[in-house]
Amino acid sequence: MSRVKEFDEAEVLDQALELFRARGFKHTSFNDLVQELGVSRQSLYDTYGDKQALYQTALRRYLDRGLDGIRRKFDDATPVHAAFASFFDTMIAGTCANGSPGCLMVNSMVELSPHDADTRALAQAHAREIEGIFVSRLSLAQRQGEIDKSKDPVALARFFYHTILGLAVASRALGDKASLQQTARLALQVLD
Repeated sequence: MSRVKEFDEAEVLDQALELFRARGFKHTSFNDLVQELGVSRQSLYDTYGDKQALYQTALRRYLDRGLDGIRRKFDDATPVHAAFASFFDTMIAGTCANGSPGCLMVNSMVELSPHDADTRALAQAHAREIEGIFVSRLSLAQRQGEIDKSKDPVALARFFYHTILGLAVASRALGDKASLQQTARLALQVLD
């Protein structure tokens, strides 16, 4: 007879996600996970696999949520300039909040992507997804006359994605909200 799980898998995954986000992969031991999550070592192994598998599962969950939010932000009828401005404001507010450990994807890209093929592949796929959302919205903005048709929506999308990465790293390293907002406003000028 199989045993019934004595914990909520989604809740534990969210807790692991926040632990990895705060400490990073390398500075979170499996013992830390067992202790902080209140789940036995064997239950964690049985449910998620090893630390790497748990990390990848938590990272995918984080990315899926983020992509849903980005899709909603850019799927509405808000003018493109206002949509990007709102996106930057929300991102900066979240990453500069007191005690914010920053963006798990960006933290993972910096910490693991150079040495971990799985994380690098996930980062690349995530980048293409976000860029695709941006390209769609920018192309629509061109068709609606919001931005000049001579601008390359793919190049603009990539520029905005790279800007997001830079802002995320700077927010974690420097935390200067005013300078990040200034950078975001300057970046928006490419739409003029």
